[in-house]
Amino acid sequence: MFEFLITLLFATAIMISLMAVGVAITMPFHGALVRLRANYNPHAVGLDAQTRVGPTLTTLVGTLKRTKRLEGWWGLWKGTYPTLAYTTLVSIASIIFVGGSSTRGPKNTYSVPEAGGVRMGLFTIVLTLIALPMTVIINRSIITPYKLPNNPTTSLRVLLSPHELAKPHLLYLTPGLLATTFIHSLCVTLIARTMRVFFLGASAPEDISDNISPWRWLIFILWQAFATGWLTPLEVVSTRLSVQPNTPGAVATEEEEQGLPEGVSFCGTDEDVIGLRPTTDPYLGMVDCGRKVIEEEGWQSLYRGFWWTMLSNVFGAFA
Repeated sequence: MFEFLITLLFATAIMISLMAVGVAITMPFHGALVRLRANYNPHAVGLDAQTRVGPTLTTLVGTLKRTKRLEGWWGLWKGTYPTLAYTTLVSIASIIFVGGSSTRGPKNTYSVPEAGGVRMGLFTIVLTLIALPMTVIINRSIITPYKLPNNPTTSLRVLLSPHELAKPHLLYLTPGLLATTFIHSLCVTLIARTMRVFFLGASAPEDISDNISPWRWLIFILWQAFATGWLTPLEVVSTRLSVQPNTPGAVATEEEEQGLPEGVSFCGTDEDVIGLRPTTDPYLGMVDCGRKVIEEEGWQSLYRGFWWTMLSNVFGAFA
């Protein structure tokens, strides 16, 4: 029993170390993607259609450069600690429920867990419950203009509103976020596995027959690419909703008056990397968010970073 515990701890330490390396490598790009999708850049009312209000970010590279210029190297790795915590939690849940990897596999690709039926349903629910609060914390850690301390309690005071700190369960009641997260989880677990079985006859790469027709592989890969059409808008909407605080009107003024916790300062200059929608006019849900993004910023804004999602989904076909 003692040897088993030692082996388990050693394996866990190796797993976390490998995930830490992966997070460290991908974090600047993931952070840039979150900023790109969260950036509120509406058309200026009454002016030329090409005129926009706030920072105009159109590419991942441009977002990386702006972040580096305004916040330095530190800004590129904001959100690393909560991302590592989230990856660890999802990996543990994956092992417990489906005996496989998390929804994002090697090289940050989408992979389809092997289990099916009830276990896949339970995994989807658990994934949603874990993903929702962690998505809020990770995305706000990335877009905040402040340099967060290593103290989790102090960091949460910066990232969450007093209303959310007093009632953490309100994160699950963020308008539209639970529905968006659940639908996204459903797409990358149950639906993705079903389509793999339908096209390739197996839920895991190692179970796929060697004599599968190249045409079936091609059709499945095209399906994975086609799935970008609904995965990307879900990710954009989820990002927008996650960075929107749950703050009743009466609390907003109190929050502003409280100021920052001691020891917290701006990460770089006084200029924010991105613009955010005013809290006085929040998104009211998943559909409302998608509608307002289209009306105010154009439908193309729902596909920011679509190629990142497409590559992840296509490479996930082989994971």
